[in-house]
Amino acid sequence: MMNKVIPVLFALLITFSVHGEERLAAVRLGTPCEEIRDIERRLGSVELSGDNATGISEYSGTHGGKKAKIVYRCATGVLAEQTIVVTAASRDEAYQFADTQKVELSMRLGDPLHDGLQLAAWRKMLFGFLGADLDYLTAVVVWGRANEDVMLSVTESATNLWQVSISQGSSKQEYILNS
Repeated sequence: MMNKVIPVLFALLITFSVHGEERLAAVRLGTPCEEIRDIERRLGSVELSGDNATGISEYSGTHGGKKAKIVYRCATGVLAEQTIVVTAASRDEAYQFADTQKVELSMRLGDPLHDGLQLAAWRKMLFGFLGADLDYLTAVVVWGRANEDVMLSVTESATNLWQVSISQGSSKQEYILNS
């Protein structure tokens, strides 16, 4: 009896210790792609698609207590890019969720290099004077310029439909050009 209980308790401990909120920590760039499916299952996600030819796999799960779509792109058998997308029904809901995620990410990663959600008025004027895309710069939070650094962005995807994306491994070229 005890031999059956211990593995179940251990599995529950692993499941509860790795929540969807910890997805960025649990599935890091360079993780072997064959491990992603098992990690996502432990996180309670459902595989939507997996394509070995393109290296892209998609899952439906939760992140920050919200339904999320998680997209992984693999190259040479290891994770090269991870994007978590949460859809919100309003701009306010999207920005509230983004603020919460920014706080949680900052606790783990430190202060962001650029926080467009809290961009001071004088910086907006300076960026505008320099010709930067203010719509873009006021909707992104960046923890570094390298591809492996985390970036959070808020975008309107359709009329009254907003997306909060948290990505790792994606190019920061647009941010670099605008800052």
